[in-house]
Amino acid sequence: MRLILFDIDGTLIRSHGAGRLALQQALEELFGSAGPIDNYRMGGKIDFQIISDLLSAMNISQQEIEKKLPEVYAKMAEKGSKIFWEKQITPCSGVESLLPKLRQADNVILGLLTGNSSLTAPLKLNAAGINPEQFRVCAYGSDGKNRNELPFVAYKRAELLTGGKVDGKNTVIIGDTPADIICAKAGQATSVAVASGWHSSNTLQQYQPNHLLENLTNTEHVLEVLLG
Repeated sequence: MRLILFDIDGTLIRSHGAGRLALQQALEELFGSAGPIDNYRMGGKIDFQIISDLLSAMNISQQEIEKKLPEVYAKMAEKGSKIFWEKQITPCSGVESLLPKLRQADNVILGLLTGNSSLTAPLKLNAAGINPEQFRVCAYGSDGKNRNELPFVAYKRAELLTGGKVDGKNTVIIGDTPADIICAKAGQATSVAVASGWHSSNTLQQYQPNHLLENLTNTEHVLEVLLG
């Protein structure tokens, strides 16, 4: 069995700033401000960290932040349910051809390892025309305090699904940021970096992924990498 975990933003979809806008509107409604969001770099970070950083900069205590997180996630989804469609989220090149081939492959479980919360992730995918139900094992940005915890969340859920042993030896993690590569290494999984987001292949190569792709457009080659 092989578990293949996809990042969402920059890997499966281009959201055109929709996630940032949904978060901004959610924080402004709940706290009166979104803090230093205009200059905040979100790439590779999970929602827990992003929200904590922005609210901490507004002198809100970590205890209060964690108490409010479920409300923030819900408000982000509420805002996103409109914004994600208005921003015309699109799938990254090659994704629409690749996913059906992976679903047809023997002994493959498709999953997500994403910084998005469990509420916003399916909304983004649906807005891009990608069915979220095909991803049977998911680890979300609302499941931990940093991205490197998420592979182990995914392994546990995959074991519950399959009844078999799942760890990094039979897992591939694919993403578009250095954080995705570091996360894969933390989970002792095979790392596949794809330069379809906001980081060049030269930047990604510095983090020594097991495989580096410019994009996902060459379906047969990507299948060889993911299934090989």
